[in-house]
Amino acid sequence: MATATERGRFRPLLGLGNPHLQTLVGHFVAGPEFGFPSTPRPLTLSDGDRLLWHDSIPPTWQPGARVVVLIHGMGGSHRSGYLQRTARRFRAAGWRTVRVDLRGCGAALPLARRQAHGGLSSDVRQLLETVAAAAPGSPVLLVGFSLGGNVVLKTAGEGLPSAVRAVAAVAPPLDLNQCSSLISHPRNRVYDLFFVNDLVRQARQRERHFPEVKAPRLLGAAKTLRGFDDVYTAPVWGFADAAEYYRLQSSRPWVERIAVPTLLLTARDDPFIAVEPFESIRPGGAVRVESEGRGGHLGFLGLDGGGGIRWAEARLQAWGDEVLGGGGS
Repeated sequence: MATATERGRFRPLLGLGNPHLQTLVGHFVAGPEFGFPSTPRPLTLSDGDRLLWHDSIPPTWQPGARVVVLIHGMGGSHRSGYLQRTARRFRAAGWRTVRVDLRGCGAALPLARRQAHGGLSSDVRQLLETVAAAAPGSPVLLVGFSLGGNVVLKTAGEGLPSAVRAVAAVAPPLDLNQCSSLISHPRNRVYDLFFVNDLVRQARQRERHFPEVKAPRLLGAAKTLRGFDDVYTAPVWGFADAAEYYRLQSSRPWVERIAVPTLLLTARDDPFIAVEPFESIRPGGAVRVESEGRGGHLGFLGLDGGGGIRWAEARLQAWGDEVLGGGGS
């Protein structure tokens, strides 16, 4: 039976029409944890750093059946609320679920000297090759959230392993420079500070695990995301500055090169995801853009047509069912 999310538009819950309420309530009211057995699997990357992928196989899953790989956003991990809820939904439908801790993030923080940046497609591609080898013959759906959506789309535009049959990205910052400017606007200062403080904390933790990797002296002076990327992300990864990092790692130039069915889901009132890059995507081709009027950033708190209130997550599952059917290859 089709749910309302399959083609219906998003309608916020009564009293939650404000984008900041959608964003903050959606984040802090995390909902149930994943709650099913998962096996953490380390993956050694090309430079010796490691990430972790958390593999959960439902009892009904058979070789060749569907797999979903979920990539978190900035400051996130395999324990992020949106990853846990989405994994629960897909697992209930029989999918094998993979939740990822990118290098230097979450449980993988002590396993890497460098933290993943927003366009590190080589890590995601190596992960996908590893998952495909662990589940031969299975079609894979790759899903990214927020900054994870940017790296997923860049990876897809550059070229995917053949096992990956479809892609989805929720609230991806297609233009990193434009989104950085939006989050630095005075009305969004609370978000800017939240992310910067979290990133600085992680950088200090990494220094304790790897004393030889010294955080820049100016790290404590970073008060905005752009400032953090100027003094930390850019030099760590060999970019001249944040502007060069944003220019080279934004996914927008890659979107129309994607060859597999791809869903881009965003809210026009998202406080810090610029909507203009979505509007510039040419219709047709493999990419479907669904731009909802409201929803905030990763909020989308509204009836999902199946008794729940996490509309976007239901939409993702409907998309997976639409493009990958009932499983198998």
